[in-house]
Amino acid sequence: MSTYEKDKEILRELAKKVAEISALPIQEKTLEEWKKLNSLKPERPMYMIDQLPWGELIRGGEMNLVCEDPITRHFEWQLRETLYRWNHMQDDRVVENKIRVPKAIHNTGFGMTVVEDRIPGRAGTAADSHHYKDTLKTEEDIEKIQTPKISEDEEESKKRHETAMDIFGDIMRVTWSGVDIHSHIWDRINEWHGVEECMYDIVDRPEFIHKIVSKMFGLWHYVMDEYEKLGVVDAGGPLTHCSGAYCDELPGYNGESEEEIEKLRHSSKNAWTCGTAQLFAMVSPEVHDEFEIAYQMKWFGRFGLGYYGCCEPLDIKIHIIEKLPNVRKISMSPWVNMERGAEAMAGRFVFSRKPNPAFLASDIAWVPELVRKDLIGACATAGRYGNPCELILKDVSTVGNKPERLWEWAKIAAEVCGR
Repeated sequence: MSTYEKDKEILRELAKKVAEISALPIQEKTLEEWKKLNSLKPERPMYMIDQLPWGELIRGGEMNLVCEDPITRHFEWQLRETLYRWNHMQDDRVVENKIRVPKAIHNTGFGMTVVEDRIPGRAGTAADSHHYKDTLKTEEDIEKIQTPKISEDEEESKKRHETAMDIFGDIMRVTWSGVDIHSHIWDRINEWHGVEECMYDIVDRPEFIHKIVSKMFGLWHYVMDEYEKLGVVDAGGPLTHCSGAYCDELPGYNGESEEEIEKLRHSSKNAWTCGTAQLFAMVSPEVHDEFEIAYQMKWFGRFGLGYYGCCEPLDIKIHIIEKLPNVRKISMSPWVNMERGAEAMAGRFVFSRKPNPAFLASDIAWVPELVRKDLIGACATAGRYGNPCELILKDVSTVGNKPERLWEWAKIAAEVCGR
């Protein structure tokens, strides 16, 4: 038996298991519950688990990849991850009877080199420490930021799709996976300019910072234009920033054919976006507005719906975020005053609560009763002000080599959310 035939046999068995799970009534029910939440008419709170330290979770061979070709290994990871999640830590992720095929898109990047001192995290965890060095000292240095070249290797894309059809075509739906673009401009800028340098220059050289931000947003729009031309916008994608994206307000979630979705992928109006400026956790609403929100206005305006925020606390900034066109979800990180944020949202947005992943990091921190209290508190606080609530456990750098904590967290969240 050839290597390909061996890979095919392995993948088909995995796909059959996923297809069985996808046919369970709970999948369609959960999909509809996401639609209600995202329409601001929730049936219950929703919860999701993402961004995990997989090096600490792999046990018993469940996640051991045995396929040999890069593309079959890509498919194998999709299937094994789905099965692992279902078997151990079920959340509100909808298991669809689909295999997602990435197109062979090449992006040359911005031509910048990140210069840093790095302290690696413990083996198996998902976090390193970084100290970035300044490579954007002058206005001349801004010219180093290059316009990316975007292209598709059509032959490779065709090969990937044909491979998927041959392996899965009679078991599950083969669909393209779109390119998911988030406008996290400041994550790039602080890597090139340094965190302290960014903060000082906002005060001392504001026009210099505006030139950098303006150029970066211009390039971000250019990249999106190119992706629209190639038809790789993530229309109908299942997630937006680790959160369920299913909704009735955008096409792609209502039984469209692959041919119909392929047309949708040529316009960002058919997709979600996400924006964030995590560096701005330490700045005032006025500064956040001037150097971030003012630029995000045009970006959010070109998409159908949007999610704003990540780890930065936004409870005192709802009044500037609400100006963003089409914003639907706002992140409430572990460092917010939930009461203040929920009151400011006043039922107009999804209260996207990020429970603290530190609860799972060590034996001392892991107290299931406190986890339950925290989740109940988030849902109750959001509900007092009429806000739909989702609990998004993410940025889990470590579980102290005890994956069982994640599994128990999922069970607690299921009970709290009424799954």
